[in-house]
Amino acid sequence: MDSPPAIRVLLRTISADFSIQVAGWSIAALLQTEKVQTDLPTEPIIFYDLIGSASFIVCTYLSLNKPWAKDEEGLERPLHPRQVLASGTTVIWACYLGSFLFIRALQYGDKRFDKVKKMPAKLLIYWIVQGVWVAVTALPVYLTNSIPADMHPPIGARDVIGYIFWATGFTFQVLANYQKQQWRKEVGKDYKRSFISHGLWSLSRHPNYFGECVLWLGSYLFSSSAFPDAVTGQVLPHWMSRLAVFSPIFVTFLIIRVSGIPLLERENDRRLKDVVAYWKYKKETSMFVPTWPRSVE
Repeated sequence: MDSPPAIRVLLRTISADFSIQVAGWSIAALLQTEKVQTDLPTEPIIFYDLIGSASFIVCTYLSLNKPWAKDEEGLERPLHPRQVLASGTTVIWACYLGSFLFIRALQYGDKRFDKVKKMPAKLLIYWIVQGVWVAVTALPVYLTNSIPADMHPPIGARDVIGYIFWATGFTFQVLANYQKQQWRKEVGKDYKRSFISHGLWSLSRHPNYFGECVLWLGSYLFSSSAFPDAVTGQVLPHWMSRLAVFSPIFVTFLIIRVSGIPLLERENDRRLKDVVAYWKYKKETSMFVPTWPRSVE
C-alpha cells in the first residue's frame, strides 16, 4: 500500500534539506571556513546563511512538485491559492533574510564559527541544527503544499488572520533590522559603547525577533487551514497535522531560549556593563513583546 502523499512529499523534502546541509558542511570542513574565497576586492562570501536560505526555497519547491499528482493528460494539476501564498511568503522571507544576513556578515563579520571551523565534528552540529531549523520552521508550508488543490477548502477567515499576522511580523522584522542598520552606520566606531533605543527598539529590545515569531505563527495559521479536510481524505496523517503546530513553537523557543535573545542579551550586558543608560533602558523596555516603556525609579 502506498504511503499517504504528505509522507512522500515530506520525506523527499526533508531528505533534500539535510543533503544540502551535509554538502555545505563537507565544503566548510574541507576549507576549514564558513566562507568562500573569491578574487573580488571584498571580504570572502559567507555561505552558511546563504545555504540556509536557499534550503528553504529548494524545500518549498520540492513540496510543490508532485510528479504523481498529474491530471488525465499527464500535466501538473493547478495549485490552490493557499499553496501559492504559503510558498510565496516563504520564498520572500528566505530571500530577504538570506540577503540581509549576507550583507551584514560582509560589513561586520561573523564570529559564530571562529572556534569550530577547524573542528569538523563540532562544525557538523551547526549544519545539522540548520537542517532542523529549515525542516521544522516551514513544516506547515511543506504539508499544505502536499495536499492536492482540489482538497483545499476556500480561503477563509483563518487564512486572512494568518496573512495579517505574517504581514505584521514581516514588517516588524524588516523595519527593525533597517533601523538597526541605520543606527550602526550613524554611531560607527562608537558602537561598542552605544545601543539602539529608538523606533521599534523603544517598544522591545528585540523587535526583529518578535516579528519573525509572529510571521511564522501567521504562516502556520493559513497553511493549516487545509489540514482537517486532508486528514479526513487520508492524504495527511493526523499525527502530521498535529506535528505542524510545533513550527511557531519551535521558532519562538529557539529565539527566546536558545540561539537568539539569550546570546545577544549576554553580549550586550558584557559590552555595555558600565553604561548606566543601557541598564535603565533594559529595565524599562520589554524584552520581546512590544509594549510602551515603563518608568522605573
